[in-house]
Amino acid sequence: MWGGRFAEGPSAIMREINASIPFDKILWREDIEGSRAHVAMLARQGIVSAEDAGTIDRGLQQIAAEYERDGVPEDWDLEDIHMTVEARLTEIVGPVAGRLHTARSRNDQVATDFRMWVRTANRRAIAGIEAVLAALVARAEEHAGTIMPGFTHLQTAQPVTLGHHLLAYFEMLMRDRSRFADALARMHECPLGSAALAGTGFDLDRDMTAEA
Repeated sequence: MWGGRFAEGPSAIMREINASIPFDKILWREDIEGSRAHVAMLARQGIVSAEDAGTIDRGLQQIAAEYERDGVPEDWDLEDIHMTVEARLTEIVGPVAGRLHTARSRNDQVATDFRMWVRTANRRAIAGIEAVLAALVARAEEHAGTIMPGFTHLQTAQPVTLGHHLLAYFEMLMRDRSRFADALARMHECPLGSAALAGTGFDLDRDMTAEA
């Protein structure tokens, strides 16, 4: 990425500032999934051939298997997960790998990968909250008649049941669940197609990419 404009490579400190692979490698599943959807769309739109798209897709699946088995390699010269995947893809399938980057940039890849990762994390959080909610309801039913003091302003107030007390936490967690659900709804927007800034001249089908 540095070549073409400068006679020498970046300094060591710039290299450290620029490289995000130590932490964005966690996005490898999302990056490969997004790339597979993107190349399938490019093929259907006639932007790349079906043969090239198939070659690229098989290469991406091989990379996914490698990363699942061995983890993601950290080459700081490749800077980030996007270039890491594409460099490995080029090793596997050759120059045809370059067609994968048609009509997209690392900018929309970053936005897409992160949205997908947060969407998955949100779903895990909601599932965890729902498990706690079910446990609270079960315990509340067991203790529907278990008397305990209620408190207000840190002082003993009305008598309540332990079941009643536990369901107060149920309501609190329901609010948290609704916040995660609201955030999840906002994740269902696909930035792919924005390219470097304001779109691309290629005839994309962004709905297909988003639904893949």
